[in-house]
Amino acid sequence: MDIIKITHLRDEFLAFYHQAVTLDAAPDTRFELWKELYGFSAAYPGGQDDQLARDMLDYAFPKYAHAVDHIEHFEPSHEEIFSLLKAVKEELDYDSAIHMAIVFFVGNFESDPFFETDEESLLTLYYPIEREMVQRDLAKELARVIHWLKSGASYPLAKSIGHITLQEGIALHTAEKVHTALALPAPSYSWLEVCNQEPNRIMINLLPHIQRDDYEALYSFTKGRGASGYFNEALFVGWTAVKHLLAQGETLKELSAISEEHVSNFMEDTLYDVLDNAYFVQP
Repeated sequence: MDIIKITHLRDEFLAFYHQAVTLDAAPDTRFELWKELYGFSAAYPGGQDDQLARDMLDYAFPKYAHAVDHIEHFEPSHEEIFSLLKAVKEELDYDSAIHMAIVFFVGNFESDPFFETDEESLLTLYYPIEREMVQRDLAKELARVIHWLKSGASYPLAKSIGHITLQEGIALHTAEKVHTALALPAPSYSWLEVCNQEPNRIMINLLPHIQRDDYEALYSFTKGRGASGYFNEALFVGWTAVKHLLAQGETLKELSAISEEHVSNFMEDTLYDVLDNAYFVQP
């Protein structure tokens, strides 16, 4: 039986926000209120880096006025979450029971979902709610969980560019299939249309970095501009590579079971195959 502990930090955030607005608090006072009443940073949970947390708050605070009504009425749907998890498990052919937690928090409008594990290896997904929650995106994060469990990886975060591309590709295509199965609106991605302007160049320029596991490379190909100057290049390459593999007869079930130590080499070979198919006329 799947067990998901679902909580949120909505009330803590609203206590901070309404008091800051009522007092028309100056930035210094506002940040002290934030630390006292909320204090959750998506980059550094627990507020280990005050300057970064302060910068994020200063950036986001004016935007909260347009989101506060949505935040006030946010209530996680247990039925929806379990329905998505069931559909993801079916797509990736995972039968074991899931025991995890989901914490919904208010981020800074650029916050991404992220994972943590405790000393007992309980996985917690932190998910931002300052923007409207899209079922596709939640399904994508649940697909990461199942992929992590199936692959036997030591930690849910990707360890190299190769890991990121496979993880993103599987998560994106799983979310698409779940949407189809549940008759939800078809997903669309703005970065996919942009990167499709130069797909081969993006893949060629990513290949020399595919074994890299340093922070600079991981950030560049996910949050920054990658080797070809586009945002979300790792997502695009992952989407493209997994789409190619599925067309060749692979399944998401099989791809999500590839062991951690083989992922980077597997994705390197896959990208060369994608490029071969792109550049050479097939009989």
